[in-house]
Amino acid sequence: MRFSPDDTEPRSDKRAQILHAALELFRLYGFRKTSVDQIARVASVAKPTIYAYFADKEALFVAVCEHVLDEMVARAERAAASKGAIASRVAAVVSAKFTYLYEIVHASPHAAELLGSQAALAKDTELRADAAYLALLVRVLEDARDAGELDLAVLGGAKPFARLLMQAGHGAAYGATNATEHRANVKRLVAALMKAGLAG
Repeated sequence: MRFSPDDTEPRSDKRAQILHAALELFRLYGFRKTSVDQIARVASVAKPTIYAYFADKEALFVAVCEHVLDEMVARAERAAASKGAIASRVAAVVSAKFTYLYEIVHASPHAAELLGSQAALAKDTELRADAAYLALLVRVLEDARDAGELDLAVLGGAKPFARLLMQAGHGAAYGATNATEHRANVKRLVAALMKAGLAG
């Protein structure tokens, strides 16, 4: 019989506590060295509560990945809706994905483990999030074209250029030692790539 959480706290709040605790511990200690007992302690819940939400540690890891990727897409959507010059907006959208993931995963001493064999558990989730992110970036570029801010023909078209921007986002980690430097790298790379297509 599965443990049922008590009704003194909304289910979503307890689930969020568990996800946040698991994310922090996975970042600090890696997947293999993080135990469900540790997660329960940091989340301030009983161990059976975790199993009421997640079948095992692998299922919890997948849920953490889903949580991180959902947040990444939400940040990108907020950046896309921001005001300002198109180069700044696009840089903000690129940072919403790549600087955020740099902070969450790449800056972890266990990045290789988290991005390696463990990441395979959440591959479908990652592919869906990447597709949603690419569609958003393409939409931002096409809206800028329609507003006369950007000449996409010069840049090779919306989708190829969006993919190029994503490659730049991956490369922004080179030489960065913190999120501020990563964000600055993104801004410089995006500005350089977009320069030829900027209107006016």
